[in-house]
Amino acid sequence: ILAVLIVFACQAASAAGNATHLSCPGLDKRADDLLVVIDQSGGTASLQSGKSGVGLNFTSQAAFGPSEIPWRNDSKGSAQKFSVDRVSLMLKRETTSAMTGSTYVETSPCSIAKAPANTKI
Repeated sequence: ILAVLIVFACQAASAAGNATHLSCPGLDKRADDLLVVIDQSGGTASLQSGKSGVGLNFTSQAAFGPSEIPWRNDSKGSAQKFSVDRVSLMLKRETTSAMTGSTYVETSPCSIAKAPANTKI
């Protein structure tokens, strides 16, 4: 039984470690702590910022193409498409206004964020 528990714990830790965290501070000046969490095994992409509201804190289903990872976040006032280029790690946000139909494009270079060496969870 102990061996089964150890194998299960290792598998769970391995699955949890599959997410890639990207630091993308240039997308929004009010959210210079923005993290993009790419979880290919879970099929999702998340945005996380302690300095921003719900607009930059959400998880969506993502597609995992050979050159980019796109996902969406739609609200009443606008539709947003996000993507990360797999080679350059450039984050792109395309916001289309529901009122005017205009599309605005913003980009930010990203870098892989590593957890501190003493991280416990």
